[in-house]
Amino acid sequence: RLLSHEEEKNKEIIQEVCIMKKLSGHPNVVQFSSAASIAKEESDTGQAEFLILTELCKGQLVDFIKRVEQKGPMSCDTVLKIFYQSCRAVQHMHKQKPPIIHRDLKIENLLISHQGTIKLCDFGSSTTIAHYPDYGWSAQKRSMVEDEITRNTTPAYRTPEMIDLYSNFPINEKQDIWALGCILYLLCFKQHPFEEGAKLQIVNGKYAIPQNDVKYTVYHELIRSMLKINPEERLSITELVNQLQEIAAARNVNPKSPITELLEQNGGFGNNGAQPPAQIHNIHNAGVYGADPDQGGGFRHSEGGTERLTNIKDTSKVIQSVASYTKGDLDISYITSRIAVMSFPAEGVESAIKNNMEDVRLFLDGRHAGHYAVYNLTKRSYRPTRFHNRVSECGWQARRAPNLRSLYSLCKNMHLWLKQDQRNIAVVHCLDGGVSAVAVLLPVFLPLFTTAEAAVYMFSMKRCPPGISPSHKR
Repeated sequence: RLLSHEEEKNKEIIQEVCIMKKLSGHPNVVQFSSAASIAKEESDTGQAEFLILTELCKGQLVDFIKRVEQKGPMSCDTVLKIFYQSCRAVQHMHKQKPPIIHRDLKIENLLISHQGTIKLCDFGSSTTIAHYPDYGWSAQKRSMVEDEITRNTTPAYRTPEMIDLYSNFPINEKQDIWALGCILYLLCFKQHPFEEGAKLQIVNGKYAIPQNDVKYTVYHELIRSMLKINPEERLSITELVNQLQEIAAARNVNPKSPITELLEQNGGFGNNGAQPPAQIHNIHNAGVYGADPDQGGGFRHSEGGTERLTNIKDTSKVIQSVASYTKGDLDISYITSRIAVMSFPAEGVESAIKNNMEDVRLFLDGRHAGHYAVYNLTKRSYRPTRFHNRVSECGWQARRAPNLRSLYSLCKNMHLWLKQDQRNIAVVHCLDGGVSAVAVLLPVFLPLFTTAEAAVYMFSMKRCPPGISPSHKR
């Protein structure tokens, strides 16, 4: 719950929501669910309120580490998993176009999920803006950039180029690499390389790797490669991830796997006594994109849920800002990170006013290459080759509820596709909105709520704010 009393702050919060939505779906980024706002005139605080709903994690990484280190230093493999998964989250940010810079990477912004994996959080300082100082910069411009840096970064993790703007080094995504170097140092040696953010030490790159350390020698050169004074000499995030993969292969470790050492010392896996999410069992149709029905799995739902969200006045400004940021002019809504709903892609004359088929294809190939399947709920059709033959034709009538057999087949087909690969997504499209609501509500939202009304409300927040139409509700 974020409070704001000025327009500039409102924009910053909306940008944070946009970035969270854009990054959501990566296994090492905290999962975004929804956002809403309450105008200051309607708020008890006299300020605008922004509400952001995310997955619930097990806790902060630092708390888990403290408990483990009471019994001795962490193993080299545990450090590897923590750091690799953190780097994967940063790599996901830097791969965006333009690259997203976190700017406030620190150990406190790493969480542990209920599955035992690392989740990066807090994107309130993130930006796509890089600075390239040169001798033409005025003192006033340097002062403005310095103020921005002060507001958005933590002193101990600031880079030499941030502290000394007159060095004229670029201030870009390499600042995240420096911060990752500080995090790895801290994971290995239980202290920060630049305690209290000592400016002279940072500017001169003055830190020391303990001479007597034999436990973490495999990371010494990596630390040095990240804590270079000149940002252009630092490793890129891809080079860093590749080196970590080589270390993992040499040590025979799966760096993506749950960090069991931390969880064993902190009460094990689980969600504080909550029941595990319901799984879909006994699926016998293996003919869906080569799926194996005997591998288990199922839709994963966020733990818990709430009965009524109707007291949150969902002014569609937030949702619409998020939507336009992530998809340009396309009519597509991510109901979850792995299920999207869109209007029927059009060709010819229709394409001028609806989702253009080619635009849709380019968007899906660019964002989910090789990992999307399309579910056409309409009686209209097009060449399946448009979407690499990963198209299921349902042939449902517009403005009519589908029969249960057909609905079950669709859900089963989706389930088999999604469980094959964590990167797979399902794209549902229709002509009137109502049938897509039916198709998505059943597997996604009904397990979270005890009333259909609450599930419909959640769908409407995702797809058609500020509310779903009465016919679709029926």
